Amino acid sequence: MAERIYDKYFLHDDRSEPKANDYTSLNSLPPFPEIASPQTYFRGAPALPGASANIGWQVFTDPVCWETIPHVHKYDEFLIFLGGELPDLCGSFDAEVDLWMGKELEKHTIDSTTVVYIPKGVWHCPLNFRVINKPVLFHALYLGPTLDAVRMEDFDEAGFDFEGPVNLRTFNIPKK
Repeated sequence: MAERIYDKYFLHDDRSEPKANDYTSLNSLPPFPEIASPQTYFRGAPALPGASANIGWQVFTDPVCWETIPHVHKYDEFLIFLGGELPDLCGSFDAEVDLWMGKELEKHTIDSTTVVYIPKGVWHCPLNFRVINKPVLFHALYLGPTLDAVRMEDFDEAGFDFEGPVNLRTFNIPKK
């Protein structure tokens, strides 16, 4: 079939086997086993040239602290925490997720369906999925064309008090 005018605005799952660090397909292998596989991630401009947002859909099945070092972004971000059981995405939330905000590292515990707005330039993380009684459907919506982050220098990850069980993982944000 001949290419149509608006074909360039559609990114379809091509049903190929998910791969690690795949930034152009919708399905990819998650960075560690506490996330159900495959994860679905739309990586913005690398996947659809001209796009100005990134969004990921991941199902966390076991406790993990996957963003360990505070960082800031050039664009606004939303973190969305839902229960992972259809049809009741709100009522099926049964977890405790700790998120630290600001240079002050103010701790917030998420224990119900929640949307967090993180304005550009606001420090955030660690992000510790500390208790998972039921799967958590997690969305990160980033309003920039590509992922970017400036990490907090001299953050003492080993000495940080996570105030509870932690399974530390390091999620590497791709460099431009």
